[in-house]
Amino acid sequence: MKIQIIIVKLIVLGALFIISNQNLHLAIPAERAVFLDAYSSWFTNILHQVAQVTGYVVRFDWLPKTDAVISIRNFIN
Repeated sequence: MKIQIIIVKLIVLGALFIISNQNLHLAIPAERAVFLDAYSSWFTNILHQVAQVTGYVVRFDWLPKTDAVISIRNFIN
């Protein structure tokens, strides 16, 4: 539950940064469209980066080489 709350807070914080950095007034429909465009671009970029990191982690060779395991066992004995 804590992870979901942290993710929601980061998403809301990102929206607030976009609003403040671009000095947008969401009551004006034209600026609301600018916000939605910037926010969707930012969020799409976040999802793309998460997919890249996930793909890297999945393809990573996590198992040690068999020689390393043998040498560690010889060292311990």
